[in-house]
Amino acid sequence: AAVSKTAGWGFESLLTCEVFRNRFQTKERDFILKTKIINFFTDIVKEMKKVTWPKKEELKDSTVVVLITSLLLAGFVFVIDKIISEGLKVIF
Repeated sequence: AAVSKTAGWGFESLLTCEVFRNRFQTKERDFILKTKIINFFTDIVKEMKKVTWPKKEELKDSTVVVLITSLLLAGFVFVIDKIISEGLKVIF
């Protein structure tokens, strides 16, 4: 019994051509992929040169703002959590 769906319909197998074409396309794809990767990292270097980095003092000020905001938010969540917990203990 024929396994192929095209058996008996006059089609010949193109497997050998496909194997050759796939090998060629694989080398071509590898070259294109390597080129894209190199271009990607080259673009990263170009963009990093355009970045305006903060001064040390600006960085310290921003860090203090983030830390204070984080602590205030943590305290707020703690208080709300305690209120809800105590309220649920009273109900149940």
